[in-house]
Amino acid sequence: MKSGFLTGAALAAAVLLLTVGGPWLAREITSLQLHAARPGERSVTLEIGGMTCGGCARAVRSQIAAIHGVSAVDVRLERRRAYVVCDRAVADAALIAAVEGSGRAFRASVVSR
Repeated sequence: MKSGFLTGAALAAAVLLLTVGGPWLAREITSLQLHAARPGERSVTLEIGGMTCGGCARAVRSQIAAIHGVSAVDVRLERRRAYVVCDRAVADAALIAAVEGSGRAFRASVVSR
């Protein structure tokens, strides 16, 4: 009897954990695919200051995505980061200028290439 209760409790805890953590885990797995650059491309991580809401993250994403040669952008508000996959010819300065020129008080710097 006690074993059945423990099994049920463990099952309920696992379902609760997947319900709460599942969407986060799915985003993390998807972002791993995003950050893998193909030959001729590179991955750049930008630290972004000044973002306060989802609208800010969308504005930053659209500005970066508009750059010719950018193939993927993932902006994470909670991490204050943007993960960009772009042609090797796209300069870091162009990515930073896109963020800072969005009409808001955003600041950007390259964390990794």
